[in-house]
Amino acid sequence: MFIFTIYYFNIFYMQIFAYNYIRKFPFLILSLLLFACKNDVYKKVKNDSTILSSEFTGSESCKSCHEQEYALWKNSHHDLAMQIADSSMVLGNFNNISFSNKEVNYRFFKNGNDFYVNTEGENGEYEDYKIAYTFGVYPLQQYLIEFPGGKYQCLLAAWDSKDNKWFALQPDLTIHHDEWMHWTGGSMTWNNMCADCHSTNLHKNFDTITDTYHTTYSIINVSCEACHGPSSEHIAFYENKEKYEGQNPPELYMGKIVAPKELVQKCARCHSRRSQLTDYFDYEGHFLDHYNPSLLVDPVYQLDGQINDEDYVYGSFVQSKMYHNGVSCKDCHDMHSLKLKKEGNNLCLSCHEPKYNEYEHHFHKANTEASLCINCHMPGKYYMGNDFRRDHSFRVPRPDQTIAYDTPNACNGCHTDKSAQWASNFIKEKYGNKRPEHFSDNLLAGYHGNTDAFYRVFSQYNYPEIIRATALEAYSNTQLSSEQINVMLRFVNDSSALVRGQTVLALDKLNQYDFSENVKPLLTDSIRLVRINAARYLSMRNISVDENSDFKKAQNEYSEMLKVNADFASGQHQIALFEQAKGNIDAAINAYKKAIKIDNYYNMSRLNLALLEYNRGNSNDAEKLYSKVIEQEPDYSYPYFMLGLLYNEKGNTDESLKYLELATQKQPVIERAFYNYALKLQEKELFEKSIIITNRMLETNPLNEEFLYVRLIGELNTNKKNDALITCKKLLEITPDNGNYKNIFIQLQNQ
Repeated sequence: MFIFTIYYFNIFYMQIFAYNYIRKFPFLILSLLLFACKNDVYKKVKNDSTILSSEFTGSESCKSCHEQEYALWKNSHHDLAMQIADSSMVLGNFNNISFSNKEVNYRFFKNGNDFYVNTEGENGEYEDYKIAYTFGVYPLQQYLIEFPGGKYQCLLAAWDSKDNKWFALQPDLTIHHDEWMHWTGGSMTWNNMCADCHSTNLHKNFDTITDTYHTTYSIINVSCEACHGPSSEHIAFYENKEKYEGQNPPELYMGKIVAPKELVQKCARCHSRRSQLTDYFDYEGHFLDHYNPSLLVDPVYQLDGQINDEDYVYGSFVQSKMYHNGVSCKDCHDMHSLKLKKEGNNLCLSCHEPKYNEYEHHFHKANTEASLCINCHMPGKYYMGNDFRRDHSFRVPRPDQTIAYDTPNACNGCHTDKSAQWASNFIKEKYGNKRPEHFSDNLLAGYHGNTDAFYRVFSQYNYPEIIRATALEAYSNTQLSSEQINVMLRFVNDSSALVRGQTVLALDKLNQYDFSENVKPLLTDSIRLVRINAARYLSMRNISVDENSDFKKAQNEYSEMLKVNADFASGQHQIALFEQAKGNIDAAINAYKKAIKIDNYYNMSRLNLALLEYNRGNSNDAEKLYSKVIEQEPDYSYPYFMLGLLYNEKGNTDESLKYLELATQKQPVIERAFYNYALKLQEKELFEKSIIITNRMLETNPLNEEFLYVRLIGELNTNKKNDALITCKKLLEITPDNGNYKNIFIQLQNQ
């Protein structure tokens, strides 16, 4: 019997991404024995530019010169985005009406001229709350309630303006009063979740020391100046033309003539799923100077880029051929009333040939819902309970992709009684066997194992930049060779700011390499998002560039981004990582604890906190933190793995084996969990079981040298000489000069 001792030190890194921010988790390295608003005041925006030296004056000041535009805007969704809760604005029935959902009760009633709700509060007790503001108008209206600390919270019960009834925004979820998703929790805080897009000149003004808000806005709703910028100088010019004789009129932020892509960029400020980079929007620069849009990642989007969660249109529309052919929001929507310019297919026929409205194209009975262009090319979903929104990527239905990749398609969205194969056959019969070339073919192939397909997406300059950036992000999550990394590195200089920024984030994942010299030039990039990503890369590695003035400027922008997101759990997590990189462990721990306080289910912070506590000698605290993650996410593999390592370090072999085994049964698959578990089994001389464990990993990675070697030890110790000979031969094929493998092979041959 051969008995070999293995000395391996296991380094394991976990990388998790939430929204479009990278969060890196350097995880515990443990060696096992054989392992190694309230104010409706007009505020002046201080800036040297013409627009920003103006003051906000209110929509009424626009009416005399722009009467038609004002009339269209009045009572629009923008006008009614937020209003003081009074009898003229409240649509809901507050006549002592009761409503319940998931054992949470609501009673809506009036007290004089004020509107109230009695419901479960943040401590689980029922209280009366006064409605301060209405939020939105159709197809639903929500209600804001004032809380201490300057917060306003939005109820999870809303008024259905279509069917005139109360309903729950999350009807299928049981939400406890101490959760982030509760109406008193962070997910329903007006100040950071809603306010920036529902009022004009919003300043969140969050105080990180006291955790309080001093939020202000100039105008309560989405006014004329929300889109056009502060207008006092514009008004002064036209009221006193003789004073400005010979001068050009001051430009507004969004004037009559705006290039299509620029217009989309301006609308994207609110009509996109994004996070903020700056404290407030100052009406200067590019969209990416103020916001970081979500890439087309799960669960916001389907893997092919179709909508899944709410995306607010931008991320879908910039995928479309319409966008790339110069179509913008105003071609379909009246920019003041927000209504469609025409009804039905007549809107599409404003640009498209009449043949697309004929049976020979759509193969549905004329003048029916089925014959509407939007039902094939803009399928939609209901969000917030009753709000039907359409996918603006304007794509051709692809049931063939449904067959191959299980993505949704418009055909089966209507023909629910038919199969995707039926739909695909119909498409081939009517439109031919060949589908038009589309980025989704390669994107989906990449997600299903073809890494080169991701490269084909982000290297195609004719593809939408959001698609290219998404493919680059996915590509960087795979195991890359040195050659592939060098190829990816070229995109640091890409023409797309979104791709440049994403390249930096991709390089950030490759901890074994230093790309600081490639990243430093981006500190002076023309786009703030890219500069922030470059500053973050250098900061997280403590690269010594303190004397570099460009770095200081970019790092200040990075610090502002961290500060403006400090009221989110994800924001505190980013602050913790920043402090941890600088060696400020106490500050990092404090930020991780704040993240968990904001959202008790924010387990990426809990996991990193556990690591820091362990490193400070607080293994019992670390154990409690990992156990809490398991309690909340019992199917998540990482905390089991970490507890397995921790218990081994504490000398508790039985618990170590228990949790390592559980880690191999959960998702996602952690190779090191299988590896360490197999070695621990061999320590207990459970060699047969160790072979079974290593074989499970070798099924998907048959040339993994470490697993083959562990299996070889198991086979040698169970006298499986023929199997051991085969395994040893494979090891020599991988590493032909390994003297240890050669000696074992010779001994096996001589037996």
